Amino acid sequence: MSSSNNTYQVGVSTVDITPPVGIYLAGFAARQEPSTEVYHPLKATAVAIDDGQTPLLIVGAEILGFYERTEEVRSRINAATGIDPAHIILNGSHTHCGPCIREMDRERHGELDDDYLEDLFENVAHCAKIAWEDRSPARLGFGTGSCDIARSRRKPDGKGGVAWVPSLEVPHDHDVPVIAVESSEGELRCVIFSYACHPTSRSGTLIGGDYVCFAYDHIEAVYPDVATCFLQGCAGDQKTKPVDPTSNVFVQREVDEIRDIGVELGESVTRVLASQLQPISGPISIAQTVLYIETDPIDMDLVKSSLDDGPEYVRAWARHLFESVENNIPVATSFPFEIQTVRFGNALAVVGLAAEMNVEHGLRLKKELAPYFDNLLVAAYTNDIVGYIPVKRQISEGGYEVWFNQQHWKRTGPFVEDTEDRIHNAVHEMLGILKQG
Repeated sequence: MSSSNNTYQVGVSTVDITPPVGIYLAGFAARQEPSTEVYHPLKATAVAIDDGQTPLLIVGAEILGFYERTEEVRSRINAATGIDPAHIILNGSHTHCGPCIREMDRERHGELDDDYLEDLFENVAHCAKIAWEDRSPARLGFGTGSCDIARSRRKPDGKGGVAWVPSLEVPHDHDVPVIAVESSEGELRCVIFSYACHPTSRSGTLIGGDYVCFAYDHIEAVYPDVATCFLQGCAGDQKTKPVDPTSNVFVQREVDEIRDIGVELGESVTRVLASQLQPISGPISIAQTVLYIETDPIDMDLVKSSLDDGPEYVRAWARHLFESVENNIPVATSFPFEIQTVRFGNALAVVGLAAEMNVEHGLRLKKELAPYFDNLLVAAYTNDIVGYIPVKRQISEGGYEVWFNQQHWKRTGPFVEDTEDRIHNAVHEMLGILKQG
């Protein structure tokens, strides 16, 4: 990249966070067996960026997400570095072959590996401390690549619903945003990149990072000694493509087949790094807010009809709500949803969203923010993930991201229709943009 007027202080560190074999794996509710071996180690990367006034700490970890552990991890990082928790972004790659993190997983499996979780939190905090102490002058550059490994998993079925099948006929996002960190002498030190796709190429009992870990491997093979940090995008309704591109069903990939798509993503990143990157300059400004987003009220007729009908998770949902109402136990209909925004002047905006955001959120943000910022990176799966958030137009379609996953969380209904606009209006306000209309 050409010389920038702004030199930041940047530090980077990575840490192995591979859990012990035998731990339960997170992500697939139907999987009840513990892990049996490791097909690829897991890691976390911390990147500290400081403009002399405002510190920023980004963590990308190969786990399902930080969920309700967010404040504990932030507190430990704050104690180790002094960085304001509001300036700490914690992103999970959302691998479904990593350790159980959430308390709901304790309910599913009867236990969590609390010793491993203690080590995980401490290791991430120590990694952040090393990154903070490792800061040295650096320049930032930005570029965008393209990779087509994602497919939408929501295809209208012609009957008013959606089918869980691979499709390019409905919205998807194949952009690969890349932030390169170079030393003041022009030596590449770190690569932050993002993509919007569920890392759910396989289930089973093997520990690994799905396509993300193999993208890491490819980039690091081309650029030895360079740290890599992945931030998951708005991947809520996106899944890795079938091995056979003409297939109309998702089929579990073998590890070598996962490697293939990881290399595809890695190659898209290295192509960007070999191109002319746009220098990033400008002061860092960070905003954080918590919206309380609401669900539809309880439909007691549906609850009663589901008590003895449907899959176990639906019956468990119905029992929970029925017993709560019968015993006058309050049922939550409002949930905290955190948003973080980071500006590097007008050169780059980073948006962190605490949910499994469906892809159209990212597409809308890119369209609406393009007049104000040269570049944008939207990281969903950030901090305390509240579940799936579809866009308004999808709510009437129903389906997993709209409703079935809410039943797993034992919630009263889908998120209400104004949720999308409330989130996007808040992002604009936090970035200092006055929306028209």
